[in-house]
Amino acid sequence: MPKLIFRYQVCHVLTIILAFVIYPALTHGIFLGDVELLKALRQSLISRRNAIPSWFESETSPCNWTGIRCEGAVVRQIDLSCTNSPLSLPFPVLIGEFKSIKYLNLSHCALTGGFPESVWNLENIESLDVSDNRLTGMLPPTISNLKNLRQLVLDDNSFSGSFPSAIGLLEELLELSVHGNLFYGNIPEKLGNLKKLQSLDLSVNNFSGRLPSSFGNFTRLLYFDARQNKLSGPIIPEIGNLRRLRTLDLSWNSLTGPLPITIGNLKHLQSLDLQNCRISGNIPEEITELRSLTYLNLAENIFKGELPESVGRLTNLNYLIAPNAGLTGKIPPQLGNCKRLKIINLSFNSLSGPLPEDLAGLESISSVLLDSNCLSGPVPGWISNWKEVESIILSKNLLSGSLPPLDLPLMSSLDLSSNKLSGELPSEICNAKSLSNLQLSDNNFTGSIDKTFSNCLSLTDLVLSENGLFGEIPAYLGDLQLITLELSKNKFSGKIPDQLSESKTLMEISLSNNMLEGPIPSAIAKVSTLQRLQLDNNLFEGSIPVSIGKLKNLTNLSLHGNRLTGEVPLEIFECTKLVSLDLGANRLTGPIPKSISQLKLLDNLVLSYNQFSGSIPEEICSGFQKVPLPDSEFVQHYGMLDLSNNELEGQIPASINKCIVVSKLNLQGNRLNGSIPFEISGLPNLTSVDLSFNSLTGPISSHLTSMSLQGLNLSHNQIKGAIPENFGSKMSSLVKLDLSHNLLSGPLPPSIFNIVSLTFLDISQNSLSGTLSVGPGSTSSLLFLNASFNQLSGNLCDSLSNLTSLSMLDLHNNSITGTLPLSLSSLAALTYLDLSNNNFQSSFPCNICDIEGLAFVNFSGNKFTGNVPDTCKDTEICLLNQNIFLHRHRDSSPVILSHASVLGIALGATLVSLIILIGLVRWRMLRQEAMILERGSNKIVGATEPASSDELLVKKPKVPLSINIATFEHSLLRINPADILSATENFSKSYIIGDGGFGTVYKASLPGRTFAVKRLNGGHLHGNREFLAELETLGKVNHQNLVPLLGYCVFADERFLIYEYMENGSLDFWLRNQADAIQALDWPTRFKICLGSARGLAFLHHGFVPHIIHRDIKSSNILLDRNFEPRVSDFGLARIISACETHVSTVLAGTFGYIPPEYGQTMMATTKGDVYSFGVVILELLTGKAPTGQADIEGGNLVGWMRWMVARGRESEVLDPYLSASSAAWKTQMLEVLAIARRCTCDEPWKRPTMLEVVKLLKGAKTYG
Repeated sequence: MPKLIFRYQVCHVLTIILAFVIYPALTHGIFLGDVELLKALRQSLISRRNAIPSWFESETSPCNWTGIRCEGAVVRQIDLSCTNSPLSLPFPVLIGEFKSIKYLNLSHCALTGGFPESVWNLENIESLDVSDNRLTGMLPPTISNLKNLRQLVLDDNSFSGSFPSAIGLLEELLELSVHGNLFYGNIPEKLGNLKKLQSLDLSVNNFSGRLPSSFGNFTRLLYFDARQNKLSGPIIPEIGNLRRLRTLDLSWNSLTGPLPITIGNLKHLQSLDLQNCRISGNIPEEITELRSLTYLNLAENIFKGELPESVGRLTNLNYLIAPNAGLTGKIPPQLGNCKRLKIINLSFNSLSGPLPEDLAGLESISSVLLDSNCLSGPVPGWISNWKEVESIILSKNLLSGSLPPLDLPLMSSLDLSSNKLSGELPSEICNAKSLSNLQLSDNNFTGSIDKTFSNCLSLTDLVLSENGLFGEIPAYLGDLQLITLELSKNKFSGKIPDQLSESKTLMEISLSNNMLEGPIPSAIAKVSTLQRLQLDNNLFEGSIPVSIGKLKNLTNLSLHGNRLTGEVPLEIFECTKLVSLDLGANRLTGPIPKSISQLKLLDNLVLSYNQFSGSIPEEICSGFQKVPLPDSEFVQHYGMLDLSNNELEGQIPASINKCIVVSKLNLQGNRLNGSIPFEISGLPNLTSVDLSFNSLTGPISSHLTSMSLQGLNLSHNQIKGAIPENFGSKMSSLVKLDLSHNLLSGPLPPSIFNIVSLTFLDISQNSLSGTLSVGPGSTSSLLFLNASFNQLSGNLCDSLSNLTSLSMLDLHNNSITGTLPLSLSSLAALTYLDLSNNNFQSSFPCNICDIEGLAFVNFSGNKFTGNVPDTCKDTEICLLNQNIFLHRHRDSSPVILSHASVLGIALGATLVSLIILIGLVRWRMLRQEAMILERGSNKIVGATEPASSDELLVKKPKVPLSINIATFEHSLLRINPADILSATENFSKSYIIGDGGFGTVYKASLPGRTFAVKRLNGGHLHGNREFLAELETLGKVNHQNLVPLLGYCVFADERFLIYEYMENGSLDFWLRNQADAIQALDWPTRFKICLGSARGLAFLHHGFVPHIIHRDIKSSNILLDRNFEPRVSDFGLARIISACETHVSTVLAGTFGYIPPEYGQTMMATTKGDVYSFGVVILELLTGKAPTGQADIEGGNLVGWMRWMVARGRESEVLDPYLSASSAAWKTQMLEVLAIARRCTCDEPWKRPTMLEVVKLLKGAKTYG
């Protein structure tokens, strides 16, 4: 706003100057020359005559045309500022011929191409504004010719290249603004020569390097914005010379070092924004000298120490924003002196101690966000003094005690989840008549809620999970306006009240993990709005009510882990929107109904641990298709088909190949027979198959080896024959292979050990023969190898030592012969070793017991000579026996020792014993140190562990020798640091494909695939436990319109996120690059992008649990694959960095132009905030315009301009003329979509639709296309 006011003042001054300066009379010939030039200019614009109608009225003199002003005989001003309708033409060459022009404004005209060279020769020009166009090219050194220039505005174009030093010669310049271009390189030192400069905007470019020290010359500067660049180095101490400065914004850069104490010189500063840099050190006391400050944002930095006590001097402060800033210590009581504070956001720091009572006097406070700290003590009762507060977020702290009565009439959101609060919940909480969102999960609350919330008439989201609440679920909950009811993981008992079924609003009921009993009420079917019903792990009994079939909107039904009996009612398959159905772990009987064919949208089916009988129906795969999903798409998709541990019999049906989207197939623990059907190989997305504990027969056919499986379990069957020779070369993605307890024979193919990703191999209890051969190219990832109870023979090769990560090796009960190789001692990760009952000979190599952490060994039942230790604790005996054995073989004749010899032997033995003792003590110390370090730092995280013998493997935690990348449901890649460095050439700038506040994105071509690797900024990282927990959550997010998080990499202090690479980059690139956008992004393509990205965002809001708020929806976060299918990216990054939010996010993110108006008041990110941002993206698609840079009188942004145009009945002129002129049908549909965008961008959040509604509206608009 200060920048806009200043620009208005500058323009006003220039207009007065132009109006009252008297110029010498000019000749009639010159006048005719300007007139002819105007006429020629008009002719060049004739194709857009509707945009400037007065220019084409024959009776109007050229000097009276709109935007033209003549003084004397010359043209002094051309102001087209195409706010009404863009020209969408190349930049007019003739502009450069108006040699006497002083004021030129061609903003918002959608002009393309570059500047003609003649423009840089307009020596008389004083104001040049070409903002919000599509101009390209570099600024030439000849810009220095514009000696009289006072205002230069180039915002929101695509100018590129380095910034010319010649601009420093424009000494009359008052305003320089190049916001939103593609300039790069260092900011020239000579820019500091502009000593008259009052406004400087370099924001949203790619400037790098340090801020020039010459900026200290800007002693008249009022406004300085350099946000969203790549600036580095410290903030220059010369910044203190800018004593008139009102606004300073250096946010979203890579600035380092401490904040200079000279910052205290800026006595007139009103707004200071340093968010998302890497500023370190203590916050200097001098910052509290800025008594005029109203806005202070220090978020996302790496400060240390406390917030200065002198912060109380900032009595004009309205906004204190410092989440994730590295702050420690207590909240200073002096903060209570800042009586004008409206928003405090100090979340995601390490603040401790109680809330100081001095804060009770903050009577203007509207939003308090202190979550994810270490605050302790009670929730103070004086919070009720905050009569203006709308949201309080204190989650993830150490608050204790009971919840006091809170009399807060305007409070709409209260989040106290993940604390240590206890006691009963007070009914006075409903004195907050506006309370709509209440989050109290993960505490120690007890008691019943019989009457607690009966007066919370505005409540829509009630989340009380993970407490100790008991008693019956109260009936009055059905009378509230609840949308989400989350009571899982408590001790509720009794039955579900019938009155709950009277709700007209509930969309989600989660009562899992309680002690509810009785039958599931058939009246639940009355809740017609219900989409998710989760009753897992209770004591429900009886049959599944047939009335559930009336829940036509149901997309997720989970009754797992109850005592339900009887057959599955056929009516349940009338819920045709079901995407996930989990009836596992009950006592259901009968066949799987063929009516399952009605669930065409199903992609997650769990019927495991029941008593289903009969054969698997041919119709089982009627769902599991790649089909467009309606509202039901917004539940989490798993691609799981789990029929395990039932009494199913017969063969696996050939129709299994129709389960296109199945990724996990679990049929283990049944009575299936016959051979493995060839059709399984036709499942393109299958990653895991478990057919164990059946009666399958036949060989392992070659078609299995053609699949890209990561897990294959065929154990405990009757499969016979040889393992295919090409097994290893074909199944290159395998992580786990279990072929144990079968009738397999023949040799073990050496190629199996060439599977790079393999970590688990169990071939025990077969009849395999031949030698155990491990080739030179063997995997170093294998952790578990069990080949016991076979007929393996021959010598054990030294090549076994190539399995450097091996933690468990079991070869007992075979016929392996020869000497035990000394190289076994190089298996440093080994914790379990069983070589018993073989035919090993010769002496036992004691160095095997040198393996640190080898917890279990068994060498019995072999033919070793000499004594063999029972455990590795007996190594001293083993060594002594070896020494005696060697000595006896050297000299078999008796030897008489001298006294000196005896003395030498005694001293030597003492010395050896002492060395062994010291070694054992040192080993024990190192082991304890390693275990402490392992527990404390957890710097490198293993990707997987063996599935059996866990009690042995966990005795000594092993650090893998390479970085692990866990890829959730995909292959567990293991990449060494050298591979990442090599793929990006040590993170060369040439590989950068994106750069945001959380980190830089690189294109990395790793073996077999290209990824996008986001290297997170180090300043934002929390502990491994929270970081990995968030990744495990987000790794499960799977939707066709979201960029999938394929994996993560944790190594020391580095964090990498691995994403799928999107060939066509981001949407904003195509919208900004107009020449390409016209051809590639026609309206049908743009509409596809609009609808697809809406689906992805709706999935985050409504489908995934916990719900995810994106917080930074913008066109650059919508990526396009090779077919221009949209994928929403960067979702959940704030969750990863800040570690775990649920319904309401608390660190304000967002990008200018997309941020909804209420964020300035509440500082609370919500789903409705995302809807607003998405509405701006829709407007970008419709208009082709950038979200900011519009004329000041229109609000300065795209939303304001759109409203201004619509208010004047000019909706059609809002649309991108390149598109709306192409087809009448397109134009009709575009106007429908414009109406949706208007609803999304309403100022009042409650007026905006949900993303589910947005998808429905867009689908309705699709009929117009």
